[in-house]
Amino acid sequence: MDIQAFISANTGMLLAVSLILAVTALIVVVLLIREVRALRRPFRGMAQLYETSGGEKALSELLKGVDENRKFLQEQAEELKRIYSMLDTDFSNLGLVKYNAFEDIGGNQSYSLCLLTREKNGFILTNLVGRNSTRGYALEVAAGVPSRKMSDEEQEALDTALKSIARNS
Repeated sequence: MDIQAFISANTGMLLAVSLILAVTALIVVVLLIREVRALRRPFRGMAQLYETSGGEKALSELLKGVDENRKFLQEQAEELKRIYSMLDTDFSNLGLVKYNAFEDIGGNQSYSLCLLTREKNGFILTNLVGRNSTRGYALEVAAGVPSRKMSDEEQEALDTALKSIARNS
């Protein structure tokens, strides 16, 4: 089949494909024009300042903006340092163990909860739930070392919190 016969046989399809390509090209051109305009916008003001006040004034204004940006970035860096220093003292590392403390109580109602800072300081709260009573205990943790001997569940909660610190470091 020669090219003329192919074109004659597929005229409708070729027109549809050509129309789709033309519309796609038009959309791309419109998007590119918008992007170029957006890129040129900041330079228009500088060019106008150059034309009205001269190169020295335009450069002075540009450098003033650079200095303002530098000052802003320094302020943001100080704020980030302040926030990071606050994070050092928050209790963001935790370990929780739920269990049955007594044979007559099910549902894992008892728990040991360990909350630590990055420096491994914090506490462990243990709540033992029985059928007729509930008991709560607290124990201090300093530099990862508990202030008294711990139960197995408290040790597991501490270990989980310490692993959380290692993961987040």
